[in-house]
Amino acid sequence: MSSSEALQQLKQALDTMYSNSAQEDKIRATHFLESFQRSQEAWELVVNILNDDSINDIQFKLFAAQTLRSKLTYDLTQLPESNYEQLKNSLIDLIKKYPLQDQKLIRTQLSIALSQLSLQYLTWQQAVPEIITKLSSDKQYLPCLLDFLRILPEELSDIKKTSLTDEEFMERTKLLISNNVGQVLAILDNLVSTTKDSKTDQIILDCLNSWIKECPIEQILQINSLTSLIFQSLSNDISFDKAIECLVTIIGETKDIENYELIDALYQQIIELNTYMISSNKLQDPETVEGITRLYVEACESWHVLIAKNPKHFKPLVEILLESCKYEEDLDIVKYTFYFWYLLKQIITLPKFESSKTVFSNIYEELISIILKHLTYPITANDNDLFEGDKEQEDKFKEFRYEMGDVLKDCCSVVGATKSLNIPFQQIQRIIGGESQNFHWQHLEAALFSMRTMAKVVSTKEHTILPSIMSLLVQLPDHPKIRYAATLVLGRYTEWTAKNPQFLEPQLTYITKGFEIIKNNPTDTKNNEDIIVSASRALMYFCKDCSELLVGYLEQLYMLYGQINNELDIESTYELVDGLAHVIQKVPTENLQKTTEMFIAPTLEKIQNFIASGGAPTATASQEDIYTQIADQIEIITIFINVLRAKDFKNPNFPVCDLFIAKIWPSIPQLLTLIGGKSIIVSERTLKLLKASIQSFSTYLNNLLPDIATILHEGFKSTRYGCYLWVSGILIREYGDEYTSEEIKEAVYQFGLSQSATFFEYVFQERNEEAIKSIPDVIDDFFRMSDDLLMYYPFKVIPNLEFLKSVLKLSLITLGLINEYDTIVSCVHFLIDLISWGSSNPPISLFNDENPEYIKKLIQEFLTLDNNGGELLRVVLNGLIFKFNVDVHQDVNDLILKILVIVPDKNLGINWLHQVVNSLPNVNNKEIEKLINTLGTALVNKDNRRIRSSLKDFVNWYSRKNISPRSEFN
Repeated sequence: MSSSEALQQLKQALDTMYSNSAQEDKIRATHFLESFQRSQEAWELVVNILNDDSINDIQFKLFAAQTLRSKLTYDLTQLPESNYEQLKNSLIDLIKKYPLQDQKLIRTQLSIALSQLSLQYLTWQQAVPEIITKLSSDKQYLPCLLDFLRILPEELSDIKKTSLTDEEFMERTKLLISNNVGQVLAILDNLVSTTKDSKTDQIILDCLNSWIKECPIEQILQINSLTSLIFQSLSNDISFDKAIECLVTIIGETKDIENYELIDALYQQIIELNTYMISSNKLQDPETVEGITRLYVEACESWHVLIAKNPKHFKPLVEILLESCKYEEDLDIVKYTFYFWYLLKQIITLPKFESSKTVFSNIYEELISIILKHLTYPITANDNDLFEGDKEQEDKFKEFRYEMGDVLKDCCSVVGATKSLNIPFQQIQRIIGGESQNFHWQHLEAALFSMRTMAKVVSTKEHTILPSIMSLLVQLPDHPKIRYAATLVLGRYTEWTAKNPQFLEPQLTYITKGFEIIKNNPTDTKNNEDIIVSASRALMYFCKDCSELLVGYLEQLYMLYGQINNELDIESTYELVDGLAHVIQKVPTENLQKTTEMFIAPTLEKIQNFIASGGAPTATASQEDIYTQIADQIEIITIFINVLRAKDFKNPNFPVCDLFIAKIWPSIPQLLTLIGGKSIIVSERTLKLLKASIQSFSTYLNNLLPDIATILHEGFKSTRYGCYLWVSGILIREYGDEYTSEEIKEAVYQFGLSQSATFFEYVFQERNEEAIKSIPDVIDDFFRMSDDLLMYYPFKVIPNLEFLKSVLKLSLITLGLINEYDTIVSCVHFLIDLISWGSSNPPISLFNDENPEYIKKLIQEFLTLDNNGGELLRVVLNGLIFKFNVDVHQDVNDLILKILVIVPDKNLGINWLHQVVNSLPNVNNKEIEKLINTLGTALVNKDNRRIRSSLKDFVNWYSRKNISPRSEFN
């Protein structure tokens, strides 16, 4: 293809990307452009485009500059080193062609390219001085020089951006950065002295900001012209933002120095700056407020330890930040301050900083009042549409409220519960006492919300103000929003109520009245939903924390449950049932079975009616609705069983287990037989109930074990639902421990093998790739079960070569085909546990025993057998690069590490890895050698951290070079 034809194709592809073409055309164009950027031909063509003055299309030239940048970053090895000198000269000449302001985007890409070349051109010893000389030859090139100097430190800030070895990178950064700090600062110093132009000042400040971290901060601040430029620019609207950026960086660099005179000088400048900002009315502009707040926050965070140690000296700075919190136009600006309040609180609440806490206590107290104001919902005509339909703004505000709640907890820790709670308490009293004008429910709700968020740090021994608050809460005006908020507050202080039982009855009355209100006002759907949620949740907390006190109220609770059960949404029902079960738990043993049966009888009746009807749909409910309804009823039984678990297995029986065997168990096989493979939700909920029963009753179910095993085995065989394997793992875990007889343990092990054999047969026979991809959840459940089998029976599983071969085959299929995160993680965790048995540190404790040598040898031999370790390395490394979710990378790196460390011949492991890496497309020898040499040295030195980091760096580098898009097309 000729150069002109290639140019035309590129132009067409770019035009497609920036037009309204069909999505399919844009995808084809994207693939073409990405392929071009990685090609050998791109080198010459993009240089020609950038040199061609007849081409006026800015997007075309920008694409060429982006391509050249990516070629210099990732593909320099495509060129012989003999071409580097010519490339260097071409690049510098290209940058000179783009000095104008509207050419900045292109110039930036070319500066990155030149930075990358200066880093990787290892024999270019005078790179920075030469570039400075050539770009200083004419004043018109000044923007080119300053842009390059700005970008150079940024590009050299991370070794992971290059394929250089650590030694090469360190040597080059010293040569390019450290050795040139003085010259760069001198250039900037000279420019400040000779140039009086706001736009140039911006570029100088930008450049300076990049170099601040490259030398001791004292060196920067000793140059009067530069420090003067920074502070003078704060009064110039054009350069204000750049000056703020510089100051923020400078203050950040003082975090770890001990030059207190310098810190104090900066501190005094900030105080003076704040005075200037106020007196000159600069704080009317939101962008100025944001910038100056960022500066104050950086100072407070960087010096928070000094602030705590010298509270009186630094208190003015903290007061300035407090003033910033009062800003109402943009709450995101207020949010900047939150982390500092936490940092300072962490120190001044320590006993040795008691005097500092006293100094700052009034600031934190005022902060509570400020936050209380910010917590207030907007006042609008429609209480159910406070944000005028803007759902995004509503969600953002709600999230912000919870973050403010964390700050309130910090305040409470400093100020103390009594003073902190008194602030919203006084606001409530003013409102209901008529002192507050223009009362809206929003003001009451904000005060209640603040009380709720502070509950976590309020002691149950607080008796000064909480009694007054609790008395007041149940007497608040009966507005649905206020009832909702007050009910949630009561639910948060249930531990306090448990120690102050005189408040229990009025609080319960207030909560239960909420259920009556929704019956009397059925049309107010939104508020009713909120009240139901708050009341059921509060009642759950009361039942949990005041369970012993509520045993005497069980009859009333039973009646309430019966009255409101059908009114509640299912999640609220679950919460209420959870709470009721905690009260039942406190019933005397002799009454436990009868009481439990009383509460679950209505639910059991619904389940039995479902079974009797054959699960058929009705005139008012479809088949799926019927399945969902019965699944919800099964979940209610499960919640009761989960809470009412046996705690002492010394007694011959347990009442709730007796009830389970007599009344609940018969329904389980009936449900599973009736449903079969018709409803996954009913099967899963029924199996979840069985799981809860196994975990709650354990050995009390020994007589049912054969029946349970049969249900699980036949159920999986007939339905292929993963939930049967999931509960099989629970059974293995519960009955495979030391508390079970040898006979049962052996039976459980054989059960595990039988389930595995059925699963292998299911997956390996008559299963194509698409079919396997469609069952990630089932494979996930299998690996979880297998991990349980390995954990409890390692000395039976590991010698079982047929099992190991099958599970490895499945692992290779899973890692090669499945994309779902949970399945990959389960598979990788199983393999890590399995291979760890090849070391002296197996994944479980063997108490005083060591991992037997024969077990270690079996795993090591299995890795070398049929090149198993090499195959596994191939699949996981390809998965890391081409398909795995980034969240699983650390686990996969650990798996690779295990293989390399445990394989008996370390050279064999390295050779496996070398073969895998060498088989990757578009990888050069230098990249391979860097990885293999680093890993070889790290293995010899047993430096596992280095092995992990090297693998991670290689994968990230290869992905950026060959997989990730090199440019973004909009």
